[in-house]
Amino acid sequence: MNYSPAIRDLFGPCAGKSPLFSFWTHFPDCDLDPARLAEASVDMQREFDLDFVKTAPNGMYAIEDYGVSVDFSEVPRGGVARLTSTPFETASDWSGLQEADPTKGALGREIASMRMIREALPDIPLFFTLFSPMTIASKLSQGKIHGQIAERTEVDAIHSALQRIAHTTSALAQEAISAGASGVFFAHQDTSRSIYSYDDFSEFVVPYDIEVLTGAARGQFNILHIHGESIRFQELVGYPVQAMNWHDWETVPTAAAGLLSSGKCVIGGIDRWSITNNDLSALKQQVTTTLRTSAGLGDVILAPSCTLRAGFNKQTLRELRDFVSGLE
Repeated sequence: MNYSPAIRDLFGPCAGKSPLFSFWTHFPDCDLDPARLAEASVDMQREFDLDFVKTAPNGMYAIEDYGVSVDFSEVPRGGVARLTSTPFETASDWSGLQEADPTKGALGREIASMRMIREALPDIPLFFTLFSPMTIASKLSQGKIHGQIAERTEVDAIHSALQRIAHTTSALAQEAISAGASGVFFAHQDTSRSIYSYDDFSEFVVPYDIEVLTGAARGQFNILHIHGESIRFQELVGYPVQAMNWHDWETVPTAAAGLLSSGKCVIGGIDRWSITNNDLSALKQQVTTTLRTSAGLGDVILAPSCTLRAGFNKQTLRELRDFVSGLE
């Protein structure tokens, strides 16, 4: 693979003949314990020879410090964490939101875990997972903020809350990079065209995303993850990040089209569901198609379109890893 100088500088000897490759998953049996989470992340990197590591916090970590109650009891039995109470039920409640301390509580826990990963893997690119301010607000309100924005109720309170969330998340990005992260994995779950009008997206989402990314500006390499379908890809290509990751086998654009239109490194090309379904033939075809159609357009790092659900077949990943390692 003929990677750009920026990629070769970050990945070093790994950016050699074969394409770069990684994936990420959750560790629901240990992700509330920073040491055990770090150990699981390191073990996975070593087992599959991953070219980078993304931290794997539980999906509620970003809201735990805002006075909510989360039930994790079903997680050990294969279930998911549930928000059982929140102080943000109505639009007027947003006026009570206070900034969280990125060095304490759940946020501090994730920084501590990332430090342990960095200590164990000093030479591997490491990306700290951040959620966008609107994604955090949506989690805090169980999605109610979408309707509140559409109704234009308590607009000032909503803006104030988003500003505080953005300030906290920006500070968290700075903490992560100071603690050794190569950059951030900025996960955005609220970019679908079905959620907001263009004007509301421009007013309530974009400014606070950019505020967060200013905190990551010292990162060597920052990744934007765009979750879901009907994404606002063209509105996001200008974000100050070095790479983009989205569900490219589930929604447009294709990896090659995204590479051409964004001018940024694409991290993708692999359908996560093909891994879940253990369809190695489909996975090989996706890899070869992505590399063929994107040849000469820019940098591609092979990875799934999103998080792999826990319980995947390791042998499928081993065979996929071996296949990628054999390519040039």
